[in-house]
Amino acid sequence: MAQISSYPTLTPNLGDKILGSNNVDASGQPVIGNPTVQYSLTDIKTLVDQQFIQQLTSSSNDSGVAGIPASQGPTSTNTVHQIIFGQADSSSSTSVTIDATGKVTWLKTGTYYVTQEYYLQGTNSANILHTLFRTFDGSSQVGPTHAEIFHVENTSNTKRIVINQMVHITSANSYHVYQMLRDSNGANDGTLYQKLNNNGWTTTPNAQITISKLI
Repeated sequence: MAQISSYPTLTPNLGDKILGSNNVDASGQPVIGNPTVQYSLTDIKTLVDQQFIQQLTSSSNDSGVAGIPASQGPTSTNTVHQIIFGQADSSSSTSVTIDATGKVTWLKTGTYYVTQEYYLQGTNSANILHTLFRTFDGSSQVGPTHAEIFHVENTSNTKRIVINQMVHITSANSYHVYQMLRDSNGANDGTLYQKLNNNGWTTTPNAQITISKLI
């Protein structure tokens, strides 16, 4: 076989093909043997052109709606609280849904980008809050634990927390929930609170989630 450098140079067309190694399948699982395969430039372009497109957003910004709390959090240290975001939404996206308890169901496999935003507040000045956040799939934790240490200097102080997470969903109809916990290394304090605003601006939610999919 001649060296690649000896072959003629041509301008590629989308219908052309190149050789490559198949390392993972469509669900992200390893392919045994990494076989050599052909890839069309059309398919490569489609893959490269993918972008994260927002699928849904849900927030606890209306305590007047049944089930949406003005504040939420664990009842004591080392007690897990499942975070509620807003009303159930099964119509905004064909890829993901959320129910009224904050349970996110992935209807399609793929890569998703999840942004969680919270407003944490203590009820007792001088308390030190050790608050933990995690994603849970019903049997195990997904990704790392996010820890927040907050020294409450004034009970009106609120700490904004943003957690960004990219997840690869390999099984349709699997689910994630989002949990928080007051670690016993800190005070038995720390709750998510809505913030009421003046001038007719809408309430700042205590919890919000935005989910985008790589398409």
